[in-house]
Amino acid sequence: MMKWPFLSLLVLGTIFGDDLQQASCQSTSITKKKTPEAAWDADLYHRDDQVVSAHLEFLYWKTLETDLIYAQKMSLPAWGPANNAVQGNYENSSFNIDPGFRVGVSFFRAPKFWEVYGSYTRLTSRGTNSIEAPNSSTQFLTAAWPVPLMSQLTSATSSLHLNYNVADFYVDRYFNPNPHLRLRLLGGLTGTWLDQNWTVKYTDTSSNTSRVQNSWSYWGCGLRFGVMADWFWTSNIYLTTKATVGGFMGPYHNRAYQTTTVLSSGYNSTLPIRDANYRDTRPAGNAQLIIGPSWQQNWTDMRTELFVGYEFNAWMNLQEVYHSTLGAPSDPKETWINTGWLGLQGLTARFTIDF
Repeated sequence: MMKWPFLSLLVLGTIFGDDLQQASCQSTSITKKKTPEAAWDADLYHRDDQVVSAHLEFLYWKTLETDLIYAQKMSLPAWGPANNAVQGNYENSSFNIDPGFRVGVSFFRAPKFWEVYGSYTRLTSRGTNSIEAPNSSTQFLTAAWPVPLMSQLTSATSSLHLNYNVADFYVDRYFNPNPHLRLRLLGGLTGTWLDQNWTVKYTDTSSNTSRVQNSWSYWGCGLRFGVMADWFWTSNIYLTTKATVGGFMGPYHNRAYQTTTVLSSGYNSTLPIRDANYRDTRPAGNAQLIIGPSWQQNWTDMRTELFVGYEFNAWMNLQEVYHSTLGAPSDPKETWINTGWLGLQGLTARFTIDF
């Protein structure tokens, strides 16, 4: 039901946008005559000039994901010799804080009050974690994945790698509801290609290892809608915000692959313990929020803007980890899927220049 007010506002803005802009300009003129404000530039956004803008952004983000448990470390002795549930602390894989970038270019069509905007976002996120077995002989390090034929574990390590790419191309419509506020309603095309690899390695007291690789990839395209706002505070300082939602459709591939170095009669260590592949075509959703202060200044032949703020991106229907039970080759294997969400959040700093 929330889409109808938004669509109505977009239609009304398209029909009556020019009248609203003219009225805003008149209101600006009257306001300046009554109460001059030297710190506020009435023509900051060059509403009567066609402008090409270049945007360069520095990202310093941390990736957040659920269901990345790779081991359990006991903190107390077990209650009995068999059939124990998890006892102790879950060891969870995590990403570092990593740099990225976003580049964009836009064209403002004066005096029609619409803008064409294109951008590309790139980030590579990594993370490494490790844990050693407890020193006590009655406490153990246990694996979150089955490790057949291995002795007691001495260590477990986890390594994460995510490639993040998003491209947007949209058209937005300018509005100035009052002299100190600029609104832009936007809509257009969006595309993404992401891939992630998660590798877990277990080592036992005999130096045998078992390696589990979980990887997924997604390519999708769709539509993005949202709103941007600049609210004047004081002395060329503005509160700048952006909120968008995007819907994607595309192919998804998930693979779980496990090997071991254990040598035992009847087993072939050159073959994997598991090699499960899953493919489908699925929808995915993205919600984006950007908020923070910006410094904006008009010069003789150009306008510049410096923004430093917080950005959060949430992705749905992508992060999945596939588990299954063990059994003889001809036995059925019960499979269960742990699903979660993918989030990226942190610092976004942008420099914009108009020509």
